[in-house]
Amino acid sequence: MGQQPVQQKRHVGSKFLGIVFIVIFMITMIANQTLLNEKFVANQITESQIGDEIVSDVNQSASQYGLSEKIMTKKIANELIKDAISDVFNDQTVSIDYTPVYNRVDRLINQKVSSLGYGSVSLSSTVKSELRAKMTSVINDQLDTTELTTVSNELATVKQAVNVMQIVSGGVLVLLLVVALFKRYVLSWLGIVALFGGILTLIIIKGANMVLTSVLTSQEVLASFSPQLPNAIFSSSLIYLIGAIIIGILLLGINKVIHRS
Repeated sequence: MGQQPVQQKRHVGSKFLGIVFIVIFMITMIANQTLLNEKFVANQITESQIGDEIVSDVNQSASQYGLSEKIMTKKIANELIKDAISDVFNDQTVSIDYTPVYNRVDRLINQKVSSLGYGSVSLSSTVKSELRAKMTSVINDQLDTTELTTVSNELATVKQAVNVMQIVSGGVLVLLLVVALFKRYVLSWLGIVALFGGILTLIIIKGANMVLTSVLTSQEVLASFSPQLPNAIFSSSLIYLIGAIIIGILLLGINKVIHRS
């Protein structure tokens, strides 16, 4: 009987540690699924105004050369963005492939010169060269390769730190689970950890959502990502957090039924 309070305290300590580490684990997991996930980031950027701005700026520049046709399309802009993001996430030198744009420039210039009755190769070559340079400049204004390279270097460090935190927190959780299993309080431990860990993480992510929205809104360059990006992160995390809360409630209910019978 004298050892019961000590045992209870051990359970409380184990559950507290479990909650702390499952919060860390879920936050790092959400980060890896969203901000540190190449596909997620690429989708968010292509759905933002950046792609539209590239299309508008490039085609506006082309119109100065008498080209009413669209040299830049949203599809090509998205491909350029995805290529750049791929380089960033793979920690490679950001190198944008302008071939699709150049090919359209050459084809449309050839058609324009031919329709005007010009046969001069030098004329079309000059226009192509000028327009290519203009297109490259416009796209680089939106996809600054120097800035993206800096982001790439920082991202690699962040990803490594997050992965270490996820592995450590996951390892601690497994260890605590094994202890709870051997000491026969695994259901109550899992229930409490999943329930309160899910609730706390949900609160933290919601708070981060509000802060990120405010920060993005205040930044002119990043304003196009608000509130799209924070809401996408929050929506992506809900399935994990609500799942953890539901599992926690179910396990606590099962544990209660077992101890009553």
